[in-house]
Amino acid sequence: MEPAGGPAGSDRIALTIQYDGTRFEGSQIQARGRTVQGELERALELLTKRHIRLVFSSRTDSGVHAIEQVAHFEGPPGIALSRLGIGLNGIAERDVSIRNAYRVPADFHARYSAVEREYIYCIHNHPNRSPFSRYRAMWVREPLDVDYLRCALGPLTGEMDYAAFCKKKSAEAERSTVRRISHADVARWDDYIIVVIRGNAFLHNMIRVIVGTMISLHREGRDPEHMRSVLSTASRMAAGFTAPPYGLYLNRVIYDPPLSSMEAAFK
Repeated sequence: MEPAGGPAGSDRIALTIQYDGTRFEGSQIQARGRTVQGELERALELLTKRHIRLVFSSRTDSGVHAIEQVAHFEGPPGIALSRLGIGLNGIAERDVSIRNAYRVPADFHARYSAVEREYIYCIHNHPNRSPFSRYRAMWVREPLDVDYLRCALGPLTGEMDYAAFCKKKSAEAERSTVRRISHADVARWDDYIIVVIRGNAFLHNMIRVIVGTMISLHREGRDPEHMRSVLSTASRMAAGFTAPPYGLYLNRVIYDPPLSSMEAAFK
């Protein structure tokens, strides 16, 4: 974990960020490929004439989108937040946008100060594919029963070991695969099914495997309570397929006190 305060002569700034993950190799900077962090750090350097490192609240994989990602950095003291937000949006490519900028306390940390994170997964449920859902939602041809899916999600709420829903290599690398899901629900909107899952933290591919397992159980005609048996195995082999990344969206990151209570670029 990085130190609580930044260097002398700097302000800690938090950004709320939206991005279409289609053309990004994920959120975090890496040796090859275009990333959200790389795009925004380039824009920040052009705007502030400083080398700046962003710290993200959550890592998103290639193709995953964000409705509200949060990142913090150490900025020039007294920088005008509105100028920062407008300037970054003027420089960055159009598939990423700064929604707001906040001046936050020196001990604020985008990742470690987060209380919960909420993701949504979007399923296009119709016999025919839609060009508007390409790289935006997983297409499932056969009719899906929302009540069934909701029942399948039920056993996953609480604090427990979610190793069955984590990429095997990632589970082996984790010190613990115990997480807490505080809310999970499913709703239909016309031809779309929206899965909402909120929790303190998530394992690699966890939500995508949960969604894939729900669909697999539905297709196999299993009792939705079978999800409890899958969970108890703590084995990735017992779960279903991994749903594609482009249906997944980081929806919001929750802090206490909330970012909305702090000085902001835009009200």
